[in-house]
Amino acid sequence: MSPLARYFALLAVAWMIAMTWRLYPQFKDAIRVDGRLTTVTDYIGAVCGERVGPAAATCLAEAREDARRLLRREQGNSILLIIGPILLYLAIYLPAAAWRGRRRVASDG
Repeated sequence: MSPLARYFALLAVAWMIAMTWRLYPQFKDAIRVDGRLTTVTDYIGAVCGERVGPAAATCLAEAREDARRLLRREQGNSILLIIGPILLYLAIYLPAAAWRGRRRVASDG
């Protein structure tokens, strides 16, 4: 492993730790609506807060489904943000290592 690869791996691990520390507290129930973060409960309250009767039940069901979809999307984005550098490292390092291995085998030939 080259020194540059070692440094990049160390930087990727540090990034993952820092971003996990930063994003974990909001990971459970934070969703992004119109560019701002809000909780699932606040989102449902804002969407269906004034409705009563059968319209409220329908609205709550639809708002919960939308909130679940938004939450899954936000969590997926958070996971990609956390593990992105290590995926980039693997996407570059593994093909380079395989190429060096083939070149070494061919030269030993």
